[in-house]
Amino acid sequence: GGSGIPRGVLTPSPPRIQADIYKADFEAERAAREQLHGQREALQEELQQLRLRLSGDGARSRLEEMRNRHSELPPAPAPGGGEFGGSRDPQSSRGRGWGMTLPPLPPGFGGLVPPPEEEPDLCCPKCQYKAPDMDTLQIHVMDCIK
Repeated sequence: GGSGIPRGVLTPSPPRIQADIYKADFEAERAAREQLHGQREALQEELQQLRLRLSGDGARSRLEEMRNRHSELPPAPAPGGGEFGGSRDPQSSRGRGWGMTLPPLPPGFGGLVPPPEEEPDLCCPKCQYKAPDMDTLQIHVMDCIK
């Protein structure tokens, strides 16, 4: 016959060859599983260490360390003496210091802290769905990226 299919392609391979293929595949999967397990163990250990550092004395000592690090920095001298923003009276700072004054902050303005009623935009990076809160967004994203 001129079917064009080489001989031996459709015949099943001998059982010993199939067994060798299955064994090699099984051993590769086992090695991958063991490697992943090892990585998981290492990550668990690292997580445990981080949790210990964050809890109890670890957090306090880190906080102290950060405070000390900041207190080691010499205070920046303000030009013309006096502290920046120490006086909001335009007469007292004219001709020296920064040459400008800060207007008084409106009441209720917390500076760096945004007002609590203004949440950041919680939207799905894939489909731009706007979620009412972070939990809803996380659940949506997990379904959306499947």
